[in-house]
Amino acid sequence: MNAEFVHWLSPLDADGLSYVLARASYARQADEAAGVLIGYAHDVDYPNHQNLAWLLAHLQNFFYIDRVIIDGAAQGQGLGQALYADVEDYARTQGYAWLACEVNTQPDNPGSHLFHLRQGFGEIGTQAFPDKDKAVRYYAKALR
Repeated sequence: MNAEFVHWLSPLDADGLSYVLARASYARQADEAAGVLIGYAHDVDYPNHQNLAWLLAHLQNFFYIDRVIIDGAAQGQGLGQALYADVEDYARTQGYAWLACEVNTQPDNPGSHLFHLRQGFGEIGTQAFPDKDKAVRYYAKALR
């Protein structure tokens, strides 16, 4: 699924997935792997992660939603909402004050922006990565 949506996600091979999962404090699949959500504590040891670094400079005590993928054939069936409800419950029980994530603005992912706004997230900033021809909008949702 990552390859299908790589224009909005970073490339991820088997070694990269192992690296990501070794650092994740939350990784769930939905509906027989038709959806996946991977997240980290704000203080995870994840060197050179530019989005996490930006969020660390702007928020405290947050849980970072890093990678969400819903298979194209399963979109619109509520899997994203179910994964977000689960990660929100997880983050709240762990004592985090915020859920945070980023969504691409270059290339733009309008469906994801709308999804996050409907889930109660608000925009907290933007960042461009000219060397990657990419830009993102950061979102956060208060948990307390």
